[in-house]
Amino acid sequence: MANELQRHKRLDKAKWAVVLIVALALIAAVAALFVKLDRQTTTTTIGGEAYSIGTIDETGEYAEGDTAIYLRNGITTDGLKCELADDAQIKYQLFFYDADGGFLEASEELTSDWNGSAPEGAESVKIMITPTEDEDGKVSLVEVLGYADQLTVTVNK
Repeated sequence: MANELQRHKRLDKAKWAVVLIVALALIAAVAALFVKLDRQTTTTTIGGEAYSIGTIDETGEYAEGDTAIYLRNGITTDGLKCELADDAQIKYQLFFYDADGGFLEASEELTSDWNGSAPEGAESVKIMITPTEDEDGKVSLVEVLGYADQLTVTVNK
C-alpha cells in the first residue's frame, strides 16, 4: 500500500511538471505573438486626390497660385517616407507643423527620396510639388494627378 501511494505521488509530480511546462510554453508563445504583431506597422500611401492646385508660402500658409500643387490636409510625420519616380519631372518641399497646427519649418526643395526625421515637435506635414518641366509653367486640373503620381508618399497608420 505504501509503495502504491509513493507511485501515485510520483505520477502527480510528473503531471504537474508537464502542466507547468505546457503553461510556460503557452505564455512564451502569446508573448512572442504580441511582440511580432507590435512590430508589424501598417502604412498608407497618399494618393493624388489629396492634392490641389496652389502653393504654400514661407510661413507655411496656403497661397493662391497655379505653379504647383499642395497637400490640402496635413498628414502624420510618423513613418513619413517620400520616393520620387525614376523619371520624375518635379521637385517637392515638406512643411512641418506642430500638434496645434502651428508652422515649424520647411525643408529645402528636394529632388531625391526623403526618409529623414521630422523636426522636433513636428506632428504633421504638408507637401508642395512643383513641376520642373511644365510647358506653360502653370498646373492644370488634368495635370494634378500626373504630378502627384511622380512622388510616392507613405506614412504609418
